[in-house]
Amino acid sequence: MKQDVVRVGIWVAVGIVMVLVFLAYLRPEMAFTLANQLWNCF
Repeated sequence: MKQDVVRVGIWVAVGIVMVLVFLAYLRPEMAFTLANQLWNCF
């Protein structure tokens, strides 16, 4: 039972990452801005 919940959670996380990558391809300036903001934290 717990393995099923973990497996579903992993698939949901993978799906979210894939959607974010797709959106980054549609709007590369957004991905560039986010990368710059992340880099400025260091």
